[in-house]
Amino acid sequence: MTLTRIYKIFGGFHIFFGLVLVSGLGPLPTDWVASVGIPTMAEHFGSAMMVIGYMFWMLPSWTSEDQLKTATMPLIWAQFFLFLMPIYHVVNGSIPADAGFWLQSVILIVFMVLFYRQSRA
Repeated sequence: MTLTRIYKIFGGFHIFFGLVLVSGLGPLPTDWVASVGIPTMAEHFGSAMMVIGYMFWMLPSWTSEDQLKTATMPLIWAQFFLFLMPIYHVVNGSIPADAGFWLQSVILIVFMVLFYRQSRA
């Protein structure tokens, strides 16, 4: 699998995740801590996920292979911080550590490992 393909798949994953959040909160767990602003927060977070997805999708067409490899490590660190935030929310009890949380966490870790390995190839 090429680095370009990993960027495209990762971008598509974020676009899909953003569309799920923007389309409504039906898929979200029902035991999240209630807040008046949750629908608005989900819409903003969803649109941010779509922007991240679009940037990752398009980055391979905007850069050379060497530039893409150079850009990958800082982008892995940025994604790592986005990975840590849900863990913080699980630890403080704001969201449950359900199957969806673990699935998304595993997917993000796999992507970070794939990005790292392909950027070093």
